[in-house]
Amino acid sequence: MASEKNLPTNFNEIALERKEVPHFQYLVSRVYDQAQFKEAWNYFGFNEQIPKVHFEEKVLLFIGLYESGSCPYELENINTTIESKEMTIFLSETGGDCTADATPRSFVIELDKESSNHIKNVVIVQSGVETTVPIIDRK
Repeated sequence: MASEKNLPTNFNEIALERKEVPHFQYLVSRVYDQAQFKEAWNYFGFNEQIPKVHFEEKVLLFIGLYESGSCPYELENINTTIESKEMTIFLSETGGDCTADATPRSFVIELDKESSNHIKNVVIVQSGVETTVPIIDRK
């Protein structure tokens, strides 16, 4: 739905950081209504005009992370496993010679409300490394 090069100002203090190397950091937040959406949109620092969402049928996930400034991430694939209550998101780099700098990136993903309410964690696969991140519900 949306992606910009920004993160909440307190991202480093509140994000989940992997205990093992590489020490990737992530923040995943779910919103259920328009008021929460507007609050999260501003909190994550999006500059675009806020899009319309039909919250009767949809929920949104905000995902914050760092990426290489020269090789931005794209959402390659998303899989949901009902039994494990997890969603797996595969990030792909654009390729080429990537710099080792860390620049901000936030994604907003629209999900079907009925099938996504059972999801408790997001497994993010970045550079071949899996990290399980709990979803923070904004209720």
